This record gives sequence, structure tokens and C-alpha cells, in this order.
Amino acid sequence: MKKFELLIVILFFNYTFSFAQNFTFIAGKVINKDTQQPVEGVFVGIPAKGALTSSLGVVTNELGEFTLKYPILLQNTGNFVITKVDFKDIRKSLIEYKVKRDSLVFEIQPVPQKTIEANDGRKVLDYAISRLEKNYNGNPYFMNGFYREVLTWDSSVVKLSEAVVKVEKYPFPEKGNLGEVSKLLKGRTYLKDEQRESWENLQFGNGVDLVSRTIESKLPDFLEKQNLKNYKFQINTNLSEYDGMPVYNISFSPIDKKVKGGKVGEIQVDTITMGIINYSYQFTPEGLKDVMGGSAFGGSKDATVKSFKVRQAYHAASNNYYLHDSVIEIEAESVQNKQTTYAYLLVKFNPTETNTRMGLPIKDNEIMENTDFPNGGKKYEDNFWGNFNFIKPNPAFRQIVK
Repeated sequence: MKKFELLIVILFFNYTFSFAQNFTFIAGKVINKDTQQPVEGVFVGIPAKGALTSSLGVVTNELGEFTLKYPILLQNTGNFVITKVDFKDIRKSLIEYKVKRDSLVFEIQPVPQKTIEANDGRKVLDYAISRLEKNYNGNPYFMNGFYREVLTWDSSVVKLSEAVVKVEKYPFPEKGNLGEVSKLLKGRTYLKDEQRESWENLQFGNGVDLVSRTIESKLPDFLEKQNLKNYKFQINTNLSEYDGMPVYNISFSPIDKKVKGGKVGEIQVDTITMGIINYSYQFTPEGLKDVMGGSAFGGSKDATVKSFKVRQAYHAASNNYYLHDSVIEIEAESVQNKQTTYAYLLVKFNPTETNTRMGLPIKDNEIMENTDFPNGGKKYEDNFWGNFNFIKPNPAFRQIVK
């Protein structure tokens, strides 16, 4: 290695090491101001600014809880935002919480929905799709994100897998090329042994590959040009709001039962930028048969999928939209000895850092091929993640260790 290259590596290592040691945090709960109930899926983040090329952020869990770790050098100059569709944003300075930064409660105000005339949504979506390269980052970038896979068997959590992964994104890839590759940074798995032979096949080989895909690397199939004609798109009468801007709610469904892999769902489009900021769907009964091919889930002959749902949410940062919440939910039934057991699989990915300047690329031998993480041991400790951001687990997840 040349002396100059060696010097760069040493400087980079020293900077990264010292940077990693100087982190602080802000933690608390987000609730609905009107109902005083916790709000799940709220994005709490620090947008990129100046020398900071990374946007940091987490989402609230089912209890509205979050912990956001960030470099202490941002304490006196950084700002954070709390945002979710249909609520007014909260924007605060981090220095306000320099002394008190734990067990905070933030009340977000619901925005009254406005009504408009229902209309055909196809033209809106055509325009939104034509603006994808303007509304989403078109350059390669990195995401660090938190992955969680939870399998519930007859209302009891039997598997919990968690990891921090690095995703290398290549937006708008040419046909046949990958839009992203991922690398494991840190992970752990907890398993229960009861009836393990019955449920251990109910999982994806590599769930990270599925939930880390973003709209700029893989357009959902119902929005692909050749498939748009197979769906009805209807602008609903209710108009939502995001970041002070009105948002279209567009429902969609197949034109008939013959549409392969048919889905029903909703797409949210910002009326100002025409950016697709959220979408969610589930397979129709006929579409589910097409996807599963009439076979059972995970190779288990006794398990039949009853429901398959997908949703993604994006937030605005640096004049583009970036993913902050990606979820797959699967419900299945298993019949053994004439007894029916219900299984629920949750696969979730939350990008916690988006770096718009490329760093060291992921090597071929580092690419994740599965989610077989090391055993988590006998304790469930939050400090396992160090300075990595993660999504706080609910009490039910923690029970698997006990």
C-alpha cells in the first residue's frame, strides 16, 4: 500500500474511532395530543446539514417510544424533527434538551382532514412516476438500518432476530442489475425450543433483501408501466397532510380477479412535489394463490398463508425522499393432528442513517446471504447495539429471553 493511501486509512480510522466514542441521545415518547395515546411509526430524526452528510433518525415503536443517538458535536447546533402524515411537525433544537434528555413526552397535533371531489388517480400516478428521479436520490448512497424479524406462534413470541445492517444503494439500476446489496454489522437471534420443528421453517431466507428495497431501486410491480392498466386508481375524498403540504390518498385494486398477483391498497402522493411518500397493500385471495402457488409458507407442508401485507413510508430530507419504515406482515395457519395453530411473522426495516456521500463499498465476500444471526444468549440488553440506533422492543419481545 502506498504511504499516501496508508495515511488516509489511518486518519479515517482515528477519526471514526474518536467520533464513535462521543455520542449522546434523546429519548422519550410521542403521543397524540387529542387522545393522549401513543403514536407508532413517527419519524424522529436529525436532517443532514452543513458538514454533516448523514441524516439520522428512528421511528417510534407500538408504545410511541424512541431513543435517538447522535454525535455530541451536534448538541449545540443540531435540530431534530418529529413528523408523520396527518400530524403537524414538531421541530426543536437539540440544545433545549442538553440537561433533560430522557423520558420526554412530545405531543403531536392531528391535522383535520380536508375533503375534495373523488376522481380518477391514474394521471396523478403517471406524473408522480415521471418525477421519481427528481424526488428521490439518483446517486449511490449508504443506509445503516435496524432489521427486526419476529415470529409469533399461537400468541407467543418464539423467534426474535435483530440486526444493524449497512445497505449500499444504487438508485434506478439498469434492467437486470441489483439496486442494493447489504452487509451485516451486528446481529442476534433468540429462539424458543418448544415445538420448534413445527415453526422453524416459517421465515424468509434473507428478509433484509425484501424490506430494504426502496422505490428508487425497485418500483412496486403495480406501478410498473406494463401493469398500471391492470388496476383502478381512485383519488379518495379525504385529503391528508405532510410537512404542511396536502397529500392525495389514492386507493387501488385490480380491474378483475384475473390480474396476476393482484393487490389492494393505498398510495399517498404529495400534491406539491408529486412524491410518493407512502404506500401499503395486501394481496387479494386470488393474488395470494398466485404468489404462493398453492404451496405452504417456508416449505412447511402444514402452514397455509392467509394474509400477506406490505407497507413503506418515506420522509423528506435534503430535497429528496428517503425510506424510514418498511414492513412485511404474514399471517398463516398450521394444521397438525386436526389442531389449528396460528402464526404471525413480522419483518421490519428502519433506516437509521442515510449517508449521501459514498464511503468504502461493500465487498463481495461481505454481502449478506441470510439472516442466520448469532444466538443472543441469556440476556436481552439494549446496550448490545452500542452507538447504533435501534427500534425499542415492546415488552412482549423481551419475554422471549425469560
